[in-house]
Amino acid sequence: MAVVVDFTGKPVHVIGLGSLGTGRAVARVLAARGARVTVSDEKPAETLQPEIEALAGTGVTILTGEEAYRGIEEAELVVPSPGVPLDIPPLLRARAAGAKIVSEVEVAYWLAPCPIIAITGTKGKTTTTALLGEMLRDAGLSALVGGNIGKPLIKLADAAKPEQVLVAEVSSFQLEATQHFRPRVAVMLNLFPDHLDRHETMEAYLDAKARIFANQEPSDIAVINQHDPRAWALRDLTRARIMPFSTQQPVPDGSDIADGWLRVLGERVCLASSVRLRGRHNLNNVLAALAAAKAIGAPLGNARLTLRHFPGVEHRLEEVGSAGGVLFINDSQATTPEAAIAALEAFAERVVLIAGGRSKVRDFSGLGEAVARHRASLIVIGEAAEEIAEAARQAGVTDLARATSLPEAVDAAYHRARPGEVILLSPACASFDMFENMAQRGRIFKQAMQQLSQQEQSR
Repeated sequence: MAVVVDFTGKPVHVIGLGSLGTGRAVARVLAARGARVTVSDEKPAETLQPEIEALAGTGVTILTGEEAYRGIEEAELVVPSPGVPLDIPPLLRARAAGAKIVSEVEVAYWLAPCPIIAITGTKGKTTTTALLGEMLRDAGLSALVGGNIGKPLIKLADAAKPEQVLVAEVSSFQLEATQHFRPRVAVMLNLFPDHLDRHETMEAYLDAKARIFANQEPSDIAVINQHDPRAWALRDLTRARIMPFSTQQPVPDGSDIADGWLRVLGERVCLASSVRLRGRHNLNNVLAALAAAKAIGAPLGNARLTLRHFPGVEHRLEEVGSAGGVLFINDSQATTPEAAIAALEAFAERVVLIAGGRSKVRDFSGLGEAVARHRASLIVIGEAAEEIAEAARQAGVTDLARATSLPEAVDAAYHRARPGEVILLSPACASFDMFENMAQRGRIFKQAMQQLSQQEQSR
């Protein structure tokens, strides 16, 4: 619930005007509450005109280029955007001068008049967050969904009413700069090596994720994946009541699968086979959402309808369409080998996998073994192409090729696929070597598929 903070006259420095809008949202909300807000961005002003214009009339001071960070030592509160590392020199200067440095989700918690359900993990956050929002609305609750998905959490918290619920996807970048953040329900989905280019060690990554539990009290609830060893080990770090979930074994005090039924606290909700989302990993996401909904007090009578109709989220095992009897799946969000392996396992059909990009990990052997085990064809792209190809060759894969662009990879995959098979973009890598972000990568994949479909129709 809300922390009482008077922002009147308080000097606040926000870092980042970026396209996701977090910095702008913080600046706008706090300026409206009387703070003296400065926003810094190292990019030159001419490249930030839409972002600068979005703050017109708010009274916010904007510093760009070489002027960025001027006077940051005078701020009482500094709010860096999630993509800003906490060890950059301006933040070190501000901290040395006595400034409090916190993330946007921390400030959102200060302002929120209603409960927060926070969802984190390495993979599945967005799907689980969006699904839970739909589940709560179908149960008759007023749920606002945001955080690392869609709208910045601070914007929702500023406008929320006490009877509402905030459902927030939170990342390690957002959590590592929290101090008092206390979700009523905290969800930990899974933990794999990720973002080690930022956190450097797995221990630092786990520490950041674990902050979701740091301030919970016995009246709160922690929903944790009992089958994920790293996630389950964090249960000792919270004072909240543990509500486990598992696809592998019965958990009478949480959510599970028994005799083909999804259950919560031992009560059947619906058959697992009726869930529209593909893949066993998505059943984990479903169980987490069901447990969180129950934890916040939502009736689950309509949950089976939600699960039957919920189509998933763009760029996450998204069915793009078919061409020549071949199904195209956009899983551009899969930026780790574990995520790509889970995507492969979601299909009984033969798969032609497109993978590659900028590596976030050092070991692709598991992915190579999964490609061999599923007898998939493999098309590799990007900086990590040879690493992935070599891992696949070591696992015995011989049906592989390299492409210089994603459209070329789609074309090569289409010539390998037969009717009834699947072309799957699940890169196992970040996108920044070839694309602005994973969303652009997914859109280009979909455009390439549409062009193939048009060519098929014109024949």
